[in-house]
Amino acid sequence: MIKILPRYFIKEHIGPFFFALSIINSVFILNLVIQQLSKFLSKGISFPVIIEFLFLNTAWMLALSVPMAVLVGTIMAFGRLSSENEITAMRASGISLSKIFTSVLLVSGALAIGLVWFNNNVLPNFNHRARLLALDIARKKPMLNLESGVLYSDIPNISILVQEIAELNSISYVKKVLIDDDSEPKVTKNITAEKGELFLDDSGLLHIALFDGQLHEIDVSNPESFKRIQFEKHVIKISMIESLLRRRARGSRGDREKSAQALMETVNKNIEKIVEKKEKIRKMMQKQIDKFSKPQHTQKLKTVIQEHERLKRQIQSEVNSIQHYKKINKKFIVEVHKKYSIPAACVVFILIGAPLGVLVKKQGWAVGAALSIGFFIIYWAFLVGGEKLADREIISPFWAMWGANIFIGAFGVYLVTRTVRETNFF
Repeated sequence: MIKILPRYFIKEHIGPFFFALSIINSVFILNLVIQQLSKFLSKGISFPVIIEFLFLNTAWMLALSVPMAVLVGTIMAFGRLSSENEITAMRASGISLSKIFTSVLLVSGALAIGLVWFNNNVLPNFNHRARLLALDIARKKPMLNLESGVLYSDIPNISILVQEIAELNSISYVKKVLIDDDSEPKVTKNITAEKGELFLDDSGLLHIALFDGQLHEIDVSNPESFKRIQFEKHVIKISMIESLLRRRARGSRGDREKSAQALMETVNKNIEKIVEKKEKIRKMMQKQIDKFSKPQHTQKLKTVIQEHERLKRQIQSEVNSIQHYKKINKKFIVEVHKKYSIPAACVVFILIGAPLGVLVKKQGWAVGAALSIGFFIIYWAFLVGGEKLADREIISPFWAMWGANIFIGAFGVYLVTRTVRETNFF
């Protein structure tokens, strides 16, 4: 029985965990889609690119949602077992809850280790590719978006008006077309046609084929030179290469696009630069002292003041560089701690979720979900607030990222102890 029960309790967590994980990620994805929907539609982003963008962003979603799912799953699992008196029966059989808690904690510890690996090997690459894709989408100009009866003027020096439009196989079939072309200096062209076809090829060239129309051309410098050409078919080609999505394969990486090892390498390089800057300041000051401490050295007071002012500006420049490197290092060290503190929350949330699940045994999953959200809000407030305080150099990066785990974890240990001893929480 002692060997079976831990496996049984772990099995009871699997369903609620994956249920919570799917719900939380669905909320994240829906929120991202709502934020980016207008950009996708206005710029004509293809469906495969949209799917790739969402897929790349699932990495940071998983990094956050897994600890949340652990908390929700633990409360729901222990809540169900407690509401059906299975925990009471286990206690009556003389089996301590501490053995069950230990097995669940070991599994959460293994999950935390896996999440640490994920944060250092998968998440940085996904974040990097997602940022590059977002920048590529932002640089892409909107696709040709014609509307019947509305003047389209997004193409430089060209305006298009159509009265009817139909889309079929990436080709726009239009009727009653009017085009004003001012692309040539000092020449104005006015084109009308009964119908036409428009499509954009893979090279970014817009093809406009017009049928049964007239072309009117006026030279602004010589208004008397009016040309009128009637045509059965007239083709216009316009470069719209900026409307294509140009993908970049690589780019510089930010702090959330590096592993902990890469971040610490950058930190160590910055520390070396700080040491070099301090040595440079020391040498400049020593040189100035040696120069003006010589008895034979005589200069006008104005020249001496100018020399000292110049030295002051040089030192201030080096000090600013040192402060810049220190600020970057603090930001990077916060990110390093974050890669480990958030996975550690898997263990912390077991300590909170298990006793709370026993507490809400008859209140249902809604109360469990509410408690989960409440504790995660508290945890996230600690994390975000700690990061802001660390950036302002009010607290250390360690306490900024681990304070929430320590505070909530200590409270969780208290709850687990009271639960195992079968005493009231408060």
